[in-house]
Amino acid sequence: MRLLHANSNGSFELTRDLPEDKLSEYPYAILSHTWLSDDEKEVTFGDMTSGIAESKPDSFAKIKFCGEQAARHGLKYFWVDTCCIDKGNSSELQEAITSMFSWYQNAERCYTYLSDVSVAERPGTGIDTLDWEPAFRRSKWFTRGWTLQELLAPKSVELFSVEGIRLGDRRSLEQCIHEITGIPHRALQGEDLSNFSVADRQSWSEEKRTTKRKEDMAYCLFGILGVMIPIMYGEGANAVVRLRHEIDKQDEINQKLEESLSALPVASLAAFNSNNNQYKPTCLPGTRSELLRVIEEWADGDDDSCIYWLNGIAGTGKSTVAQTIAMTYHNRGSLGASFFFSRGGGDVGNATRLITTLARQLADAIPSTKRNICKAAMEQKEIATRSFQDQWDHLILRPLSKLKRHSPPSTVMIVMDALDECESQRDISILLKVMASARLLKNIRLRIFITSRPEMSIRYDVGKIPEAERKVFLLHEISPALVDKDLSLFFEDNLWTLRDRRNMKPSDWPGARIIKRLVEISCGLFIWASIACRYIYGGGIFANRRVDVLINGYRSGEGPEKQLDQIYTTVLHGAIQQDYNAEEKKVLYQVLRQVLGSIVVLSSPLSTESLAKLRDIDQSVIDQTLEDLHTIFIVPSQTSLPVRLHHPTFRDFLLNRDRCSDLNFWVDEKQAHEALAEGCIKIMSEQLKADMCSLKHPGALLKDVDQRHIEKCISPELQYACVYWVQHYQKSGKSVSDGDEVHVFLQKHYLHWLETITLMGKSSDMGAIIRLYHSILVPTENVRQVPWAKDVRRFFFAFQSIIKEAPLQTYCAALAFIPSNNELKQQFRHEMHPWIQDIRIAERIAKAKDEFNYVNDLAFTPDSKRVASGSNPPVVRLWDIATKRAVCQFEGPMDKISSVSISPDGATIAGGSDDFTVMAWDIRTRAVRYTLKAHSGWVNSVVFSPNGKLLMTASMDRTVAIWDALTGQELKRFDNQSSEVNSATFSPDSSLVATAAVDQMVRLWDISKRDTEVLRIKLDGHQGPINSVRFSPNGKCVVSGSDDMTIKIWDINTGTEFMTLNGHTRKVMAVTFSADASLIVSGSEDGTVRVWDAISGAQLHVLRGHTSGINAVVFSPNGRLLASGSFDDEVHLWDTKTWATLGELDEFDAETDNSSDTSAVPQQPLIYLAVPGDKIGGQKYSLLEKEEALDSISMPDSFDSRMWESVQLSQPPISVAPTKSRGHFSKVTCAVFSPSGGILASGSQDTTIKLWRRDGVEQRKLTGHSDSITHMAFSPDGQTLASASADHTVKLWSTETGALLHTLAGHSSAILGVLFSPDNQILASWSATDTSVLLWRTTTGATAARITGHTDTITDVAFSPDSTLVASASADTTVLLWDTITKTQQTLSGHGSSVISVAFSLDGDLLVSGSTDQYATIRLWNARTGALCDVIRSGAPRLNCVSVSPDKALLALCSSDETARLWDLNTRTAKGLLKAGVEIKRIAFSTANDTAKLRLLETDRGALDVSSFSVPSSSSGSSFLPKTPRADGLFVTKQWVTRDMENVLRLPEEYLATVVATSGEAVVMGHESGGLSFVYLRGREDDVMI
Repeated sequence: MRLLHANSNGSFELTRDLPEDKLSEYPYAILSHTWLSDDEKEVTFGDMTSGIAESKPDSFAKIKFCGEQAARHGLKYFWVDTCCIDKGNSSELQEAITSMFSWYQNAERCYTYLSDVSVAERPGTGIDTLDWEPAFRRSKWFTRGWTLQELLAPKSVELFSVEGIRLGDRRSLEQCIHEITGIPHRALQGEDLSNFSVADRQSWSEEKRTTKRKEDMAYCLFGILGVMIPIMYGEGANAVVRLRHEIDKQDEINQKLEESLSALPVASLAAFNSNNNQYKPTCLPGTRSELLRVIEEWADGDDDSCIYWLNGIAGTGKSTVAQTIAMTYHNRGSLGASFFFSRGGGDVGNATRLITTLARQLADAIPSTKRNICKAAMEQKEIATRSFQDQWDHLILRPLSKLKRHSPPSTVMIVMDALDECESQRDISILLKVMASARLLKNIRLRIFITSRPEMSIRYDVGKIPEAERKVFLLHEISPALVDKDLSLFFEDNLWTLRDRRNMKPSDWPGARIIKRLVEISCGLFIWASIACRYIYGGGIFANRRVDVLINGYRSGEGPEKQLDQIYTTVLHGAIQQDYNAEEKKVLYQVLRQVLGSIVVLSSPLSTESLAKLRDIDQSVIDQTLEDLHTIFIVPSQTSLPVRLHHPTFRDFLLNRDRCSDLNFWVDEKQAHEALAEGCIKIMSEQLKADMCSLKHPGALLKDVDQRHIEKCISPELQYACVYWVQHYQKSGKSVSDGDEVHVFLQKHYLHWLETITLMGKSSDMGAIIRLYHSILVPTENVRQVPWAKDVRRFFFAFQSIIKEAPLQTYCAALAFIPSNNELKQQFRHEMHPWIQDIRIAERIAKAKDEFNYVNDLAFTPDSKRVASGSNPPVVRLWDIATKRAVCQFEGPMDKISSVSISPDGATIAGGSDDFTVMAWDIRTRAVRYTLKAHSGWVNSVVFSPNGKLLMTASMDRTVAIWDALTGQELKRFDNQSSEVNSATFSPDSSLVATAAVDQMVRLWDISKRDTEVLRIKLDGHQGPINSVRFSPNGKCVVSGSDDMTIKIWDINTGTEFMTLNGHTRKVMAVTFSADASLIVSGSEDGTVRVWDAISGAQLHVLRGHTSGINAVVFSPNGRLLASGSFDDEVHLWDTKTWATLGELDEFDAETDNSSDTSAVPQQPLIYLAVPGDKIGGQKYSLLEKEEALDSISMPDSFDSRMWESVQLSQPPISVAPTKSRGHFSKVTCAVFSPSGGILASGSQDTTIKLWRRDGVEQRKLTGHSDSITHMAFSPDGQTLASASADHTVKLWSTETGALLHTLAGHSSAILGVLFSPDNQILASWSATDTSVLLWRTTTGATAARITGHTDTITDVAFSPDSTLVASASADTTVLLWDTITKTQQTLSGHGSSVISVAFSLDGDLLVSGSTDQYATIRLWNARTGALCDVIRSGAPRLNCVSVSPDKALLALCSSDETARLWDLNTRTAKGLLKAGVEIKRIAFSTANDTAKLRLLETDRGALDVSSFSVPSSSSGSSFLPKTPRADGLFVTKQWVTRDMENVLRLPEEYLATVVATSGEAVVMGHESGGLSFVYLRGREDDVMI
């Protein structure tokens, strides 16, 4: 940006071109004006630099005016568009246009010079507005396209007449400007334009606005719309078209951003003003005044104390203060978010959705940060499953840090009430650490107000926050006199309201003495006062009697809790009528316990309607039970609304046998949970089914389903049961048995449950629910359920993202792509969605992995010659280092091995398992030495002591056990301070044990004394669970790695942190020291192994090679090797001198692949299977091998397998491979069906070609190429397959025998394509760099011709239908037309850029060619003469391909923006647009004899029906389209298999299609992995809904 400034002589000169980062040093003013009618009279950049600016007086007057105004305001620099831009420099002009909005926005002042508004100022009278306002309203300045940004972008806009007289500014003239322009007042007042929709902003520019150049009507809106496109003067109105395309693209992006935000799970009842909290009281006027003043001073202060903790015992009014603070800052517009915890409140009873809820609220409260939060959510779609630290950083801190800074910084308040009500103390601890980082924000003042009871753990965690960063206020330590004063006001307000409503006497009822007595009895508890007032109010005419009951029941000297217990007991007794007999009372007590017990242990509140169904109790009984308990419960008049506790202290009272002194009311918590658990299973078993909401369409997206419809289909009690049944089982303590109601439920309804959870929007909770279910199983007692639970977890974690998007994909993608060894595949096969006929997967030859199949731990033998690993399946594996071959495995455990250790003498190997046991084997004989039933949770660490005498085990059951390493006898066991142990290790002298725990602590235990263990020190500093800990070889330090992505080194004597190593981008899972202590190595979920200098902390090396997260790292004892193990079951070895990879250990159970040896394949008989109606389970009969048929077709219940005996057999026409087909080794690069659709050919980067039957059974493997297969084509008669390769050759194969017929060599680079002539006689091939097309005779393989003449890459080739002409397109902008009869050629010129596509019409008379130029130009040629017939500028983005319809009425063209377009050749207009969702590189109109298929466009991604383009049936020039019946177009987008562009099957990430081939109802996709998927959909006539 260049600026003008005045010289001492009064002339003006330009500064140098100032870089953007220096502009802040040059505060400037800016001019807005209307250009003179003759542009030549404006002062230009050249005039200014040549010193002749004054020669253009009209223009120079404007420049002088701006300079003088700037000087009056103390501004040295100013900018005028006419002369500060060198318009002769195209790059400078482009930069100026794209930067213009920000230049106006950053100007200190903007002066608007209105050359057509004149003011005649009369002496002494000032300016008469009426004189100039009409001219002002008519000013051309308001009609300029550029005016919009010049009016709205600057901080201030001042408007001047032609005489330079100030008329006013944007603020003072706001109403007038609004009336002239229609721009909303909010925009004129400076509100962020992003708060207005794009449509609204566009509407401001549509009213009478013009620009001198047509292109500028688009360019002038860049800043207003926040959209940019490349500037191309000369394109005319097409710029507006391009801008609209870009706006559409941005709309899609914005929609995705909104969807990403909406996808963040939210606790809907968390906010202070939610339906759940809206009736909570705020502080009465005059109460808590001093406290509220102190809080407000803190909130608006300038210090670093970002957290304010208000704590007090139960009932002291914390929530009321929190509600008041939230309301106060909400009314000020400064409340960012609020979260009111409530135990038993569902999502508000835990912190799972805390940060995502805060983020959603912040986005709504602070519009200027919404986009940043949306982007953060979109960038990390699984952020809700990440650690609290990650969520806080990405969703809160970073978006807020991008807000503009104000002086002083504005306050953003977050209120969190009842933190102690959060179910997980561990979560509370982490959150307090995480949120303390709010102090790092300097652009705003983020304040977090927290209330809780003074629990010891919370006091401890708050105490760890530096004093300068926190404030603490103890509510229960406020002066008793001040509390009593507030309580008096509370009683007066409530009881006087009762007096006035009930007209109670005397007029001062209840009197000062009674109120004073009630204040005394309340013992400072506002909750007691609140209950007392409700109790008195509920007494009606007996209100006085209830006052007496409260006063007379008071026992002096008892503490606040006893008084609370007493009032609860009084209320409960009041619900039991005294005239009941003993038997009736007994029944009523039982009902009370059932109803109240259920309500207080519910994980989320339910209505009496739902509770009645869940507990199988008559609703009237529940309603009557609660009739007299409104003092304790909020009981809505509508029975469909949830019942809630007034205060959580009642739950504490009712479930505590010591506090609930009348055992008639006491509730056994475990029994209450068990009853609810059983009720949940019953409800789910009765109500769950497939397609709960009757969506029918498998591609139906959850975001498109009306929430009201979901709530109508899924009852509240079913919703509750689906989310909380496992939790109730866990809390009941009831054991789960194989074959019990839980097992049966899951085997029948697991998919229905998963679908329903997803429909409820709770899929993010499903992982935790499944893990909780898995954790309550005992391997020795649940032999069948433990493997089932693993399969359930595999199923969910593999497909959760897909099912979350489209719930019915539970019965499509999930069932289709789950590995065949998963029990759920067979168990639920009958649940496959009826639109899907069958799916077969030819997996990559390598072994499939999953979340349970990975290396858990590694250990070297003392001689460094072998390495052992723990893994799943439940065996310890041993490899030989020299050969990298598997040696043996040690078996016995029933679940995966999480840890492995080898004794110092190399004689014993021990493994800890998830079945809670530890086993030790003799390494030489493999005999079991002992089995230890070591723990009641997963065993995460097994370690031999360095002296060989001890074996240590550590577990998720929060204990550490020490055993005699020789005998397995237990020596001691200690609790790790109630925190789960992830990792444990011995010190070098075997006297200390270090444990790494989930609670973010490393603990050092002294175990040197036989009978006791002493906690030496706690190392506290990580902000996430710690996954690994190791001692340094000298025993002076420990290193730890954590979920917080850091590695920390600690001094064990002082407990101080030496240093923190940062670099990993995901959780650190493993750490270790080198033998000489000079190095630290870490492994992370980010897939890297990092090597660090242990002294300086410098990162020395990053080792890459793993394709999954790292779970284990270990040095060999001799220090020469490092082994690393990962989640994808790979073990890599590294040379510690060079850090070069030494390779990967062999897969332990890899299968031998014999698929290449087709001669060894037995000849299997084929059968034609036919049953009555020619269908089995809705599937048409097909050609199958007998061994596979029963396995591949879903049989009807009535089908008898003995029918096979009567089936007629026939010998196959060609040899076939075994039924278990395998894919390729690496990426599938091409796939094509034969013309009849009976054979599919696939080619791969692994140089091989495979021929498959239509049903997915491999026939042959063709080898011979030496490089990747690049393209393939079948001959028209299907007898020959041509394959092109990067090895520069083309090969012709017999599809009947698989024999190689010819190898065609002649190109000098990789072959790009091959094409048979329609008459089957000629094959054309073209390559990457040799610029020629070779024609080959298919019968002999001889060269028929070489077409030369191009000077750049050949991009496409086409034959005429009669095979007499060959057209080739090239990047050299030409088309060559070769006559195969006369051997002559023509060059067709005219395109201005690469020609990307050519195609003949069906009659061969017309040739169309498409170019990649900026207009996506298509040229139509007479194919016989080469004459140009027409030129069409389609205006599409970069063109990929083009085709012409059989009747020459339509063009089909596809673009890089993932669209396909139809163009009417008769009217020369666009006829239809289809957003394909993927780039289409090849397209052609079908020429099939089937009239239905004439509607189809055949592409490289499948078939498209023209009706998908919304082609009007009345359109002219396309006579064949409306008359033909509809065809099923099977098409594959980036993520979906579609039928007529309706989503059917969602593709998992690893099954995204690299290539696609379709034929009829079959879709075949090749994958990056080398696998292929064969998908068969039913036609519309076969549609069956669930």
